[in-house]
Amino acid sequence: MQTYLPEGIHYRMTKRFKLCIYRLLKGAGFFYTGIYGCITVCVVTMFILCKPVPLSAAAPDSTEPVRIVIDPGHGGENLGADHNGYLEKDMTLIVAESMRDELEKYEGIEVYMTRTSDVDMSLEERIDYAEEVGADFFFCLHFNMSAEHDMYGAECWVSAFGECYARGMDFARIEMRQLTDLGLYDRGIKTRLGSKGQNYYGVLRMGDLAGIPTVIIEHCHLDNYNDEPFYVDYVWLVRYGKLDATAVAVYYGLVSDELGLDYSDVTYDPTPVPDHVVRPDDSPPDQMSVVYGEPYQTEGGTWVDVELSASDSESRMLYYSYSTDGGASWSERYRWQDDQGQLIGDSILTDTIHTAVPVSTDRDMYIVFKVYNLFNLDTVSDVYYLPKMIPDGDIYSEGESASHSSAGSGDTGEVEYTQIERGETSPESEGVTPLRNMSGLMLFGLIAVLSLAIILVLVILVYVIVDNRRKDNGRSRDR
Repeated sequence: MQTYLPEGIHYRMTKRFKLCIYRLLKGAGFFYTGIYGCITVCVVTMFILCKPVPLSAAAPDSTEPVRIVIDPGHGGENLGADHNGYLEKDMTLIVAESMRDELEKYEGIEVYMTRTSDVDMSLEERIDYAEEVGADFFFCLHFNMSAEHDMYGAECWVSAFGECYARGMDFARIEMRQLTDLGLYDRGIKTRLGSKGQNYYGVLRMGDLAGIPTVIIEHCHLDNYNDEPFYVDYVWLVRYGKLDATAVAVYYGLVSDELGLDYSDVTYDPTPVPDHVVRPDDSPPDQMSVVYGEPYQTEGGTWVDVELSASDSESRMLYYSYSTDGGASWSERYRWQDDQGQLIGDSILTDTIHTAVPVSTDRDMYIVFKVYNLFNLDTVSDVYYLPKMIPDGDIYSEGESASHSSAGSGDTGEVEYTQIERGETSPESEGVTPLRNMSGLMLFGLIAVLSLAIILVLVILVYVIVDNRRKDNGRSRDR
């Protein structure tokens, strides 16, 4: 027996069923639209926060001026480097005064100096002063010397730890570009650790304890003829000060109406904050090979061409030298540079260079090459025998059949070439900022966005429920 509902009741039930379906679909549409919108917002935010953001480092609080401290190294009885009448303590003070005068022409910066006269200060006193004035950065100015007077070029030393390392690297890269543009050789940006695993240099160690990023700037060497043209008169010292000031201005994105300079739009990829100690390279170059050509004569004498290859997994090559008496004495250190005379740095990726060695007409030669990496650790090649030049033009005597042997190439005489890309292998070379290294501001922004997303979803749900109830009540009154 089939039962039929009255036509009016059937109509109302059908209409109500369709209305419920419509509300469900409408609510689901609001809900999923909100969900997809929140997901989109979160994805975009994560992309922005986790990619390396090109920036210029700024003061901790943009409403406050940048406060920096310039530290002229040495002073008083602490002479520093002393060479041919040049005293480091006097030179650093001139550079510091020039740096201060130049920086004071920029807006939004306060400049302080640890000393303005010839006085000796302990490292503790220097950093304590920086803390008192609320320094955002500490710049320690120096000139260099080496034990054997055979090194030359400019370099920067930075902390091996955390935020101080990252901030130090960011500034030092700008500083080293300024120095090498002058023509100084690039000795790199380095860390150095003491026996207890702390920063070797006290000013870096104390800067870390005070939470003040610190960089030691070694402008050039006073005891090597390669660097002598870069410090011989007062003008050069003033130039260094202005150069250091420009590096600070670029780093902080400063503006100077007086100088007509605006670095506010200068950007760079910030160095990620490492979650480990950035240790210096403590091993010599990994491998080395030498290929010798045939001796040839020129107006300047007799020469032999040499192809020299070396590699190091942790740092780049810096110098090379050679000996013609089996290692009893050595030549000066030469720049590791390509065939066009360009320095081998971040932009020139090669481990092979070409050079030439003069051939003696008076004695047999036992040639040995030595290569040095960024941390002054060296590797020595095997000995290559080259007989003296015979007057009748016969280049080789009994040694004609002798062939060179290459370290790491076995007994075949074949040379293995390894071309690897140079550059920093420590965390700062990474292209993406890991989440664990995000700053507190980034984490706060991420939490805020996620919170807003949750609130948006809840609002949508409440709206759907209230709207449904309101419509139900209205229909009840109508009935």
